[in-house]
Amino acid sequence: MSPVLHFYVRPSGHEGAASGHTRRKLQGKLPELQGVETELCYNVNWTAEALPSAEETKKLMWLFGCPLLLDDVARESWLLPDSNDLLLEVGPRLNFSTPTSTNIVSVCRATGLGPVDRVETTRRYRLSVWL
Repeated sequence: MSPVLHFYVRPSGHEGAASGHTRRKLQGKLPELQGVETELCYNVNWTAEALPSAEETKKLMWLFGCPLLLDDVARESWLLPDSNDLLLEVGPRLNFSTPTSTNIVSVCRATGLGPVDRVETTRRYRLSVWL
């Protein structure tokens, strides 16, 4: 079975506005909610027998990152939940390949990353609550 690699993208400036909007909407239903943080996760199906080399990993991180921000992509999540936090991940069904995945795979193949055969993007939410 092919490993699924995860690349986490740190929220940029416009993400803060989206988190604030999400928090306001959720607080109507969950008054204990204190904060919402988000990140994107690129879930990469890697079909090669060996894990990606340092050069291949660097290419993937460059493809998923913002050209104006340095170090905005990591292999570990930026969201570190506390014991009172809830971590949610929202994305497409695993049995359905999205058009976005098809486009990303085409770009990966054009850059020499042939072992990439699917990339699905999910949004992760860390909900901080008072108990």
